[in-house]
Amino acid sequence: MPANNIHTSTAKPGRKVRLSYWVWTVIFIVFAVILITHYLPEIKKEVLLLEKVKVYWLVIAVCFQLLTYLFAALVYGILLRAYKLQHQPSLWELIKAAVIALFFNQTVPSGGISGNAYIFRFLQKNNLSAANSVTLIVTEMVCYYAAIEVLIIPLLLFCLLFYKSPHVIKIVLFAGIVIFLFLSALILLAGKQKILVRIYKKIKKIKFIGKKLSLDFSQGRQSQTQFLKKEPRKVVNAVIFQLLVLAVDSLTVCSLFWGMGVQISPLVIFLAFMCTRILSILPISPGSLVVYESGMVYFLVSLGAPVGTSIVVTLLYRLLSFWLPMPVGLILYRREMHKSNLNQNN
Repeated sequence: MPANNIHTSTAKPGRKVRLSYWVWTVIFIVFAVILITHYLPEIKKEVLLLEKVKVYWLVIAVCFQLLTYLFAALVYGILLRAYKLQHQPSLWELIKAAVIALFFNQTVPSGGISGNAYIFRFLQKNNLSAANSVTLIVTEMVCYYAAIEVLIIPLLLFCLLFYKSPHVIKIVLFAGIVIFLFLSALILLAGKQKILVRIYKKIKKIKFIGKKLSLDFSQGRQSQTQFLKKEPRKVVNAVIFQLLVLAVDSLTVCSLFWGMGVQISPLVIFLAFMCTRILSILPISPGSLVVYESGMVYFLVSLGAPVGTSIVVTLLYRLLSFWLPMPVGLILYRREMHKSNLNQNN
């Protein structure tokens, strides 16, 4: 009888996630069809070019995408070492957690809360207290925001002083500086006890993640500001690996352009990529679906890239970074749930 209850409780969330996956898949397909139909003449030429794509550039693009998960896992590994756990999760376990977290972020429109909720549960499973789990997650987010700022500020100065770019690029970069500074300050407030409890309660509302979490903020509590002061070297290393995540992600786009035989400046691609990242902070849809694609195409074209090539490259990039990892994340999550259910039955 208990086994049946467990099966029922895990099956319903699985159906919800799959339903969300298919709903947003249909929305994306409709958007892609409209986009392709509107720019059909330009895209026809690029589709013909796909036959001439150099395979090794596609392989390089896939390798760059795989590196994003490796570097993301290393960020968590670096921050986790500060807590000196008896059993540190392996690099492979951290990579799997990063892929599953991405899967939840892409299927559940929660502004990243669903993915972080899974990381929260993963950390608790590795005997990290609830308070320190939230501290680590928030610190990781602050490191990501810091990495974004490290890139945006020099890009804006370069555009203002040396590079003639459209005004919209400068406006988006400036807005990004303000937004990420605000988010960093806002999220550091989460170190306060009252706000920490509120965050925990919101996580508990996510049934397929929060139902097995236990509330205990009394053990080994350390705020984000204390962590930043106590572990500056680890924080700097985490920021460096966040920079590497952004670098290899943008190099994926470069590889796809070069694979299609289009010689385009890496600066143009990086500017468009960073502006798209700023735009995608809006939690409108899972993975900023539609917003991300239209934004990247717009920024690439405004910086001088061919329309047809920009559309094809953007769709290929999203295939590698968004759609292909989703079934992998679902499979890994189902395996983790299966292991968890077996442990409970035993």
